[in-house]
Formats: sequence, C-alpha cells, structure tokens
Amino acid sequence: MKQYNLLNHIVKVDKKSFLDALNSGRRIAITPEGEIVEENENGTLPPQLYIYAGKPGSLTGNGVGRPTPLSKILGENYEVRDEGERVAISADKAWERIVEANLPRFHYLDVAGEGIGEFSDKELDNLIWYSCEFGINYREVAEHLEKSVDGTVLCIEHLEPYRFNGCVYIDDIEKARRVAFDFIVSELKRRIDEGAIDTEDLEDEEEEALRFFGLL
Repeated sequence: MKQYNLLNHIVKVDKKSFLDALNSGRRIAITPEGEIVEENENGTLPPQLYIYAGKPGSLTGNGVGRPTPLSKILGENYEVRDEGERVAISADKAWERIVEANLPRFHYLDVAGEGIGEFSDKELDNLIWYSCEFGINYREVAEHLEKSVDGTVLCIEHLEPYRFNGCVYIDDIEKARRVAFDFIVSELKRRIDEGAIDTEDLEDEEEEALRFFGLL
C-alpha cells in the first residue's frame, strides 16, 4: 500500500486549479497526490482517501464576512502556502478533520492506544470474529493486507516516542477478503501441523471457527 505520513508529506496542488476550485463555491476534496476532486451530482466523492473534504473559505469575502487569508482557506488546522505555480498544503494538525472527511470510505482506523477495533467491510470483519478464537486478530490481518494488496494509508507517525494514527482504504475489497481468508487458513494450518491446535480437543467456538475456514 501507498503510505503518506502527514508529518512530512506536503501536498502540492496546481495553483490555478486550486483557485478555480475556491472560486467555484462548491465543496471539494484534495487527494494526497494533490488532485482536486469535486463532488458529483449526488453530493458524493469517488471512493478513495482525501486529506481534505469540505467547502473552503472565501478569498474575496462577502457583504457579511471578511476575506479568508490563503494560509487558512481550508480551516485552522490546515496550513496553505503559495509557492508560485503550486500551492503547498500541510495537514499534520488536521487528523480529526481527515478522519471525519473519510468516514464514509475508509476500511479501518488504527488509533494510538486503541489499535484496530473493526473493519468497516462486514465480510472482512466477520473473518476476525472466527479467527480471534485462536488469537489471530485485526493487527495481524491488517499488517498482512498492507503488504499484500493495493490501497492507501494516511497516517500521523511519530518515531520517538512511537505513536501512530492511521486511516486505511483498500482498492479492491473483494481481493482483500480472499487474501485475508487465505492468510488465516494458512496460519491455522501451520498451528495444526505444529500441534499448537489439537483438533481432537476443541471448544465449541473453536470447532465452529475451524469449520468456517474449511479445516474440519
């Protein structure tokens, strides 16, 4: 997966496109690569992650409000800088805004101190309901998916002291379901072969889980 650590990733946007989007008065979204996307006629955005989604302020103001300076045009938590033909956007202080903007689309959050609590895709989440009987949890499956399928990780990652907040979108969720299922089956087979799982001495929930994964 592509990973963008917003502590050191500065989003560069074409200045003319950015100003045109501001002047349109419509809600917009900005990708980590610097593409500006407008909502469709249904008021929705294409499924991917964005560093910003909303209606920016006005550079010209109106009869009631004052103009918004370019540096704060996306809100107090974003820093916008004019770099000539490009506009540079820093979003390292906007984590809560980013999560809110991507709420309809991300497949899981990885939150400091809490970890991963669920997958938003129900079929993927259902796998953990069974695999956790043998201690195979969200963390293990997510780490395997991040190495094995395409997608995007937006994060705030500090190294010392280590702290990580991540928001993840998977490009092909059907492939991710297959990859996760196969990974869990492989792990369970290994434990059975090594004797860590005794198929002759199972709790009811463990037996149900092995049957779900086709191992009984």
